Amino acid sequence: MATRRSSGHGYSRADRVTEQIHRELSELLRQEGFHSVDIKRVKITLPPNEIVAPSDLGTRLRYNVLSSHGQAQFKSILSNTLLALFIVLLTAALLAYTTYSRLLVKPLRQLSQDIDAMQHGQFDQVPSRSVPMRVTELENIRRSLYDYQLQLRDLHGTLKNQNREFHTQARQDVLTGCYNRRAYEEDWADFRNKVASSPQGVAFLLFDCDRFKAINDTYGHAKGDRVLCIIVDAVVMALRANDRLYRLGGDEFATFLARTTPAQAKQIGQRCQSLIDAARFTDLGINEPVGISIGIAFCEAGQHERLDELPKQADIAMYVAKQPGHKRIAVYGEDTDSSAQTLVASRETSALFQALAQPEMVEMHYQPIHNLPQRQVVYYEALARIRHNGKLMMPGDFLPVVASRRLETEFDLAVLHQVDADLAALRLPQGSGISVNISAQSISRPEVVSTLMELSRHTARHPLMLEITETSLITQIQEVRTYLDLLRTVNFRIAMDDFGTGFSPLRYLVDLPVDVIKFDISLINKLETDSRASRVVADFARMLLDAGYSLVAEGVENEAVMERVQALGFAHVQGYLLGRPQTVAQLAPQDAPADSVLA
Repeated sequence: MATRRSSGHGYSRADRVTEQIHRELSELLRQEGFHSVDIKRVKITLPPNEIVAPSDLGTRLRYNVLSSHGQAQFKSILSNTLLALFIVLLTAALLAYTTYSRLLVKPLRQLSQDIDAMQHGQFDQVPSRSVPMRVTELENIRRSLYDYQLQLRDLHGTLKNQNREFHTQARQDVLTGCYNRRAYEEDWADFRNKVASSPQGVAFLLFDCDRFKAINDTYGHAKGDRVLCIIVDAVVMALRANDRLYRLGGDEFATFLARTTPAQAKQIGQRCQSLIDAARFTDLGINEPVGISIGIAFCEAGQHERLDELPKQADIAMYVAKQPGHKRIAVYGEDTDSSAQTLVASRETSALFQALAQPEMVEMHYQPIHNLPQRQVVYYEALARIRHNGKLMMPGDFLPVVASRRLETEFDLAVLHQVDADLAALRLPQGSGISVNISAQSISRPEVVSTLMELSRHTARHPLMLEITETSLITQIQEVRTYLDLLRTVNFRIAMDDFGTGFSPLRYLVDLPVDVIKFDISLINKLETDSRASRVVADFARMLLDAGYSLVAEGVENEAVMERVQALGFAHVQGYLLGRPQTVAQLAPQDAPADSVLA
């Protein structure tokens, strides 16, 4: 430190000044937090002859602060270390991400894609196994997935083939091999849509076997089946390559021809008859003539609005073709004008169509079914009548029209709605069961099944039973079995009606979901005599009872028959002896007994 001494001042004062400067400097270092100062570079400037107080010397000092060498070195090392550590961590993170992506993310993404493909049924692209995964666990998963995918692909292929077969079977008539009614309804709907967008001439052909019921009754069900198969083969051979034949039910068949003319349709019909006439039915032991009647309806291109009328028109033509002395082929409009007018204008036909349009014309009557030996009412069979112009039409008047017009579904729906209305209005005796007749054609229709499912809400108050005729059940086993099983799940009981009137049903009972057997009146009447027929009926009854079926005797009209059926083990009877059909207003308001269910 350099100082300027003022003249006249001694050393003692200088020493004091120096000490004061050191004190000021030390205090300054302490206050400012300096570690050291370069003493050699500390300067103080004092103008000549100026007197400065020691306390003010600090303001005149000039100096350089020196940082600690160790501190500076430490900071340098720390900075370099932090930078190196950052670089190392960044590099490690990049390597970890790369490794993670390569070993885990990409393999897992591929596995996810393969699983999504399997979920959507895409089994054609099987993942490659050429490059194994680096992670052992993932490789094991990939191998398992690969094997599983191969199995699923095979299973998927098998299921596709089975579904294709099931779809074919669902549309195929089991007996004849031609298309069934379900296929007809689907294809006819599609065909109408196509014709609407692509106008063309369309012919509808309806086939009906002549005297088929007599053939079945005379030669048996097995030979009747063979007759149907031969007829179907002949008709299919007569049709064009892309034409389809549909079995509508029983011995009725239909086809519709696109891009055709009335002459071509008639020519096909004639070819069908020629092939059938040439068939050797005598090889089956059938010596009487076997043939078919054909009704043809046609609409020109651009008349697609008339397509819906073709089935009805073909049916009218069929009616004419089956008349005695006719040539067995009739074309609507050529052969049916007068006959059609007469047919449509008939009282029964008119009444039926009015009743379908106005369901309130369908009037339900209920005939009681009694148990034995108590003779108490346990069920009522719902029987339809038509009230037309103040008069009551019986089933024998309008049911043939229902069958000929194939209006079974429409009429059955009308009946079900009326029964539902009676049940909902509490018009029937509480606790009594209700039995409803329904056709086999209807039971396979979704709208009918839906209506029956809705009707099942009454089962808590009224046990419900469906009656289907023996012939209908046997001829359409495949079509009705699934639906009857479904209805049984909602507590419907199934009865085979008119047992003994048609085929030999015993060999079919195993395959039918039937709970109750109703013996037809024709069999019950045979019990009045001690004849062989009476013993056969008795044997049938005992066999069915042993098999666990509940038996109902229809048409019991005298005490002798009543005692006979009771002795044979019949649990229930129905007939004029105990009760005739009555309107809901005439029914006695009584509760059914606790054991009223047909069991």
